[in-house]
Amino acid sequence: MTDRSAAGSTGTPRGIGPFGVVPAGLSEPAALGVLLAFLAYMSAFASITNVVGGTTRLVAVVAVAAVCGAALARLVAPRTAIRLTAGLLLVGLFGYYLAIPGSRIALGSLVTVALDVVSLLTGLSVLRLVLIDVWVLVVVPVPTFLVAYLAGRGRHVAAATVAGGTLGFLVLTGDAGDAVTLAGVIGVAVAVGLSTVSVPGGLRSHGETLAAVLAVMVLASATVTVVPAGAAQPWAVDRGAPGIESTVVGDDELEIVGTTRLSPEVRFTMESPVERNWHVGSYDTYTGDGWVRSGEERPLDGTLSGPPGETTTVESTFTAETELETLPAPWQAVGVGGVVGGAAQVDERGTIHPSSPVLPGDQVAVESRVLDASPSELRNASTDYDPAIEERYTQLPESTPDRVGERTAEILAEADAENPYDQSAAIESYLIEEYDYSLTIDRPDGDIADAFLFEMTAGYCTYFATTMVAMLRSQGVPARLATGYSSGQQVSGDEYVVRGQDAHAWVMVYFPEHGWVEFDPTPSAERDLARDIRLAEARSDGAENVDTQDSGFDISPSVQEEPNELPEPDDTNGTEFDSNGSDTELNGSDSTVNDSVPEELRPDGPSTATGSDGDGPSLPSREVLGYWLFVVVVATAGARHVGVTDRAYHAARLRLPSRSRTPRADAERAFEDLERILSRRYRARRAGETPRAYLDGLRARGVDDRVHAVGEVYERAAYAGEVTREEADEARRTVRRLALESNPLVGGLFERT
Repeated sequence: MTDRSAAGSTGTPRGIGPFGVVPAGLSEPAALGVLLAFLAYMSAFASITNVVGGTTRLVAVVAVAAVCGAALARLVAPRTAIRLTAGLLLVGLFGYYLAIPGSRIALGSLVTVALDVVSLLTGLSVLRLVLIDVWVLVVVPVPTFLVAYLAGRGRHVAAATVAGGTLGFLVLTGDAGDAVTLAGVIGVAVAVGLSTVSVPGGLRSHGETLAAVLAVMVLASATVTVVPAGAAQPWAVDRGAPGIESTVVGDDELEIVGTTRLSPEVRFTMESPVERNWHVGSYDTYTGDGWVRSGEERPLDGTLSGPPGETTTVESTFTAETELETLPAPWQAVGVGGVVGGAAQVDERGTIHPSSPVLPGDQVAVESRVLDASPSELRNASTDYDPAIEERYTQLPESTPDRVGERTAEILAEADAENPYDQSAAIESYLIEEYDYSLTIDRPDGDIADAFLFEMTAGYCTYFATTMVAMLRSQGVPARLATGYSSGQQVSGDEYVVRGQDAHAWVMVYFPEHGWVEFDPTPSAERDLARDIRLAEARSDGAENVDTQDSGFDISPSVQEEPNELPEPDDTNGTEFDSNGSDTELNGSDSTVNDSVPEELRPDGPSTATGSDGDGPSLPSREVLGYWLFVVVVATAGARHVGVTDRAYHAARLRLPSRSRTPRADAERAFEDLERILSRRYRARRAGETPRAYLDGLRARGVDDRVHAVGEVYERAAYAGEVTREEADEARRTVRRLALESNPLVGGLFERT
């Protein structure tokens, strides 16, 4: 299928409007589809600049690129336009490269660049890129210029393809939502459809192609939300509500979800002279509905400098009980030993990560420098922030409602908090006192911090921490969200047992002379009660891997040998264990969980490390089955349309021949197969051309004499009706040999020698 060009006899597109300056291609109906596809990918890019700022600049550069593309549609040839597009992309990327600070780029690291590209195409948000606002400004004009140019020349299918490809990239990175993707698919479908029907006889001659294109686009749209094994819709396992650990620990993107579950399985044991939150990561970019940490990691070379203020050196050691991809330690870890050793990586926020998973049984020693600053010192700290720190850690999406800052200012005024430390403490106290802790909530629409502050009455750690960071940033105080684990169950003076349910999120506030200081706005009493209930349920159900030999629970051999199953808890069964491991009845003589325990604190069923609810495969849903049925139908229709099924059938018939009932039928089929071979190698038989004339016409081109023998057998069978079984079988064998000899892998044995 080809585009209908709006060019005149000279090859220059016709113009419309005053002085004919507007290319006629922009006024054709198919341009509406191109416009919709363009607006779809622009919406996705605008959502990115909404997070990092620069939407006004984005609109300006896109307008300039679109005007230039439309104007040049009447002035330059397609090859020149493609060269201009490539040049624009190269210049833009080079400028972006120069804009990145030297400390944040791996110079000459082609492997790093390649890995980043692969990561982007497999679900890593572009928000992780350094200076994403600059990247958007240099990238977006490229497809915009080309889309406007192609649409101006009347090549609407090509223009829609460019727009759809740009949107497809954002779909792969996870930055284009379902509604935007659907709009883009509809736009491409409209452009293709109207381009087809606008050509005289186009619907008749290209109807099948149009149907196939539309089916593939519908399939692509469905893939965004239905494709099995995707991050949004896992297949074959009934996930249920995600576990809190899976949403806060380890990933470069933190998605804030609704109802969550707790996993009581032991993750590691920690030996530390100080009791702290065990830090594993932090996030700098708030998207309004989640968090992203930007930038790259680099190899850890020696020991980090640690916080700028007075610190205490802490030596801690953790022992992995399950596979870990993080290095939990008191903030700030500055050095690591053990199996991780010199292979560790450090990110731009000063967090050390292992380059490969820490395996069960591995012990890792970590050196930390824990900040030692009093409240009075923090109150008197300077507010002369480094510009890079201030820009990065006071970022809020442009769409953040003003009422977040207004409410925060009111709270701080009531608390008479005039410095960042008192402001942080006031917000921390406000959230603890005014909101309840709950694991069973509905995820709100829109900005999470705004919704939690004004529409919700309860949540869990990610809601409390996100809201506090947003409130501080609205007042110009640099803050970020930190994740890891709370201290866990203390089993001796310096040893702690840490479980998946201890996964936690809190807040870090920056003080120039001291570094990052931790604040925790989540109500601790209710949080600990929910964890105790979940652990009691797991213990009473005989679940394994929820205790160590030192965690205050007698692990019998029979319990250790049971399969790793966590059945649904019974509301009438369970025992609470306090923080030192002693068992305490919640109420009732048979160690039952009393109905007075708030429903929102009762974990809604079991959880595993990934938040999985089931441990076995389940049947695919009707949506998934329908998806795969649609895949089969579209693939079959496409294969038939391009002749794949027909060629496969005849190839199989040649290689796996079967004898028919009569010699005549076999002879006719042999000649039919011979015609196919000859049409691929030489030419097809013309309309009205007899078999003899056809073969004689090929004789001058060196066709093998054996084809004439087959032709003679066919003539006797078709016209005289006289052919023996031996002659028919020989004709079939000859055609099979010719088919093999005509195979490119066999070589040129088809010509006469």
